[in-house]
Amino acid sequence: MRKILLTLAVFGLAGSLWAADPIAGTWKLNLAKSKSAPGQQAAVKEMTVTSKEVGADIETTFAGIGSDGKPFSMKFTNPKQGGLVKTGQPATEGNMVVITVVKPGDMYGTSIQKGVQVEVTHVVVSKDGKTMTRTAQRVDEKGAATESLMFFEKQ
Repeated sequence: MRKILLTLAVFGLAGSLWAADPIAGTWKLNLAKSKSAPGQQAAVKEMTVTSKEVGADIETTFAGIGSDGKPFSMKFTNPKQGGLVKTGQPATEGNMVVITVVKPGDMYGTSIQKGVQVEVTHVVVSKDGKTMTRTAQRVDEKGAATESLMFFEKQ
């Protein structure tokens, strides 16, 4: 009986290790369900986020149209277990983003510029895996705390 339980436990653990991260996939921003910080317009007109697992990392690409009507695209990689975000650009002293993973599909990102924390984001994938929210809290140029919400739907 012990051997059966141990075998099931090992396969159960292995299965959870091989399971796809809930954030992996293609996500489209739903502007109607998103909310900009009070007094600010949406920073984008449209956006698609594509995340995929690459070894021990999650590779994410943002692409869309900015509020100015110009297309944009950026790509970064972060460890699945959390850590420093790698952008592929030369590091600027004192500027970084650190990811803290609570559990798969639930993570925080802390943005630091010139050694000062400027934004904390919380990304959560719904239990059914169909939606993802990104809540961002930051301090604006006037020193006021702001909060915005981006609502994504899995494609």
